[in-house]
Amino acid sequence: MTSAPAPEAARPGAPAPGDGGARFTLVATAKDEGPYFLEWVAWHRLIGFTDILVFQNDSTDGTDAILKCLDRIGAVRYLYNRAKRGAHQVRAYNRAARQPEMCGAGWAMALDMDEFLHVKAGAGTLPDLIAALPGCDQVLVNWRLFGCSGQDTITDDLVTSRFTRCEDPDRILSDFVGYKSLFRPALFQRAGVHNPSGPRIAPDAVRLVNGSGLPPDGFTRRKWRTLDPGRRALAQVNHYAVRDAASFVLKNRRGSAHQSDRDLGQSYWNRRNYNLAEDSGLARMAPAIRAEMARLDALSDGQLGALRAEAVACHADWFRAALDQPGPARLYDFCRANLMTGV
Repeated sequence: MTSAPAPEAARPGAPAPGDGGARFTLVATAKDEGPYFLEWVAWHRLIGFTDILVFQNDSTDGTDAILKCLDRIGAVRYLYNRAKRGAHQVRAYNRAARQPEMCGAGWAMALDMDEFLHVKAGAGTLPDLIAALPGCDQVLVNWRLFGCSGQDTITDDLVTSRFTRCEDPDRILSDFVGYKSLFRPALFQRAGVHNPSGPRIAPDAVRLVNGSGLPPDGFTRRKWRTLDPGRRALAQVNHYAVRDAASFVLKNRRGSAHQSDRDLGQSYWNRRNYNLAEDSGLARMAPAIRAEMARLDALSDGQLGALRAEAVACHADWFRAALDQPGPARLYDFCRANLMTGV
């Protein structure tokens, strides 16, 4: 059995290793996601993540200032994460494994900034989910892919309220859908993009279930995708992969989270712009999300709200500048012509 990594030095107030049976740690990497942090952090705090580690590199939209502010009020722990091009996510997960927030957690998860965990068990919190899945070590929580809901403009509205059109609930019965893992960090060396890496026990000893509570013989798995006969009964990850058409143009310029030089383009829009069904589960939580955002903003003396507004304006400026270039202009025209005609 591999020994646990030594934790990096803890700042005052960080959890001590080993005290975290009820602690839930969330890990994320980000670049130029300034408009989205406040909502994303507020939501995941509401459902029970006690510690949020965010690794950022070279953002130019105010992300650095937003994360420093969130760190200062204790809402996240911010770590700058310089690395070789395309290697930021793996380096962040390796570093996260040494943090006291991870070493002291009972459960951990790695999500991107366009992914929101939606717990359906009990009152919708992480403790409710774990209570519904006694004795498990890893939960494969499938995505539900959300489309643009017919929207083509950058706004400051909540992502979870703007985008409610998504894939049909029966698609996961026949089409393999990606998942993210909620896992016990004591049993693995580090988080991974879809699965934690380096089990510290025999892999077949890891007690695994999916987001409907089904054991491995109850669903079919192919690498990082699965079918789910239970239709994501207890939990799902809302994946807002395209957002609106203008934001998608900027996402295409930035690349994917773990492949910064990857061109997303028209094929990605067609594959991920799901608008066949309606899911307003998180939209109904808008009052609670806004209240938590306001609470965090008050703790920052209004700095977070101002920084978020500046980041939204920055993205809008970037988009207008991008339209002066033929490639982004063509992509935007394509997306606008196919707002609701994707899969």
